[in-house]
Amino acid sequence: MNSNRETRPLVPGGPAIPVYGSGHGNGGVGGAKNPRQRHGYHPQKRRPLALVTHNVRTLRLDEKLVELEEEMDKLRWDVIGLSEIRRQGEDTITLQSGHLFFYREGEQKSQGGVGFIVHKSLVNNIVSVGSVSNRVACLILRISKRYSLKVIQVYAPTQTHPDDEVEALYEDVSRAIHSSKTHFTVVMGDFNAKLGCRSNDELKVGQFGYGQRNSRGQRLADFLEKEGLYMMNSFFQKPPHRKWTWMSPDGVTKNEIDFIMSTSRQIFNDVSVIHRIGKIASDEVHAPTTKCTYSKPREFSTRSI
Repeated sequence: MNSNRETRPLVPGGPAIPVYGSGHGNGGVGGAKNPRQRHGYHPQKRRPLALVTHNVRTLRLDEKLVELEEEMDKLRWDVIGLSEIRRQGEDTITLQSGHLFFYREGEQKSQGGVGFIVHKSLVNNIVSVGSVSNRVACLILRISKRYSLKVIQVYAPTQTHPDDEVEALYEDVSRAIHSSKTHFTVVMGDFNAKLGCRSNDELKVGQFGYGQRNSRGQRLADFLEKEGLYMMNSFFQKPPHRKWTWMSPDGVTKNEIDFIMSTSRQIFNDVSVIHRIGKIASDEVHAPTTKCTYSKPREFSTRSI
């Protein structure tokens, strides 16, 4: 019997347009459109959606990408937001596993960069994927016949970078948030900021933060208020080893600098940090743990809204 099922073609990445946002960008967050999405929502088995944000240190070599897939097989995941990819160029490709991989290089070749891996079960639900800048990527998924989800992945400048680069980053994130309307928006990634606990009458930060706030953490708190985002890490009580996402080389200092934020608190069941994904850290980096924040939003359906 002949099969009419067609092979899904590669989705090409958008061309770089100079002087867009804080980097080169592709002219907006629309990025590559899904050539097979003709009928909108492709229904999946009813279950929570699992989002992961992960600083991979490097995916410069294809071998590292294979290692990442092997490590992530230990988890149940649907979308992995990636920071510090360190691959050259910008592209969207279908991996041999069937998962879709989008990446964008950083401000210098083979440095920094952001991207996504979308599980093969959700590839046909992709509305668009692309980058705003070399530090901000955006993915839009159709999650039901009625609802769509925007996921924005961020890799913020470290403390060695000047404040104007941080300001440019937040402008790019704002651009991604407001570029197109979706029912839900999730912003996640490595923000290189220490937010700590709720301060005074803050409504967007919960009571279960970790560590002490620094100046860039205050900048992040101001951004939450401005954009109406909830810091989801701070609304779930966890033991310390499920909170910190960075450790100093001597093992003394531990900070929470990777976050998941959302326009809606109600869609999340849990946010936690996982430290058992260790093979993919770069040999060039002396941080002894992999940064990974794992979230399980509630079932996206008209019944749960």
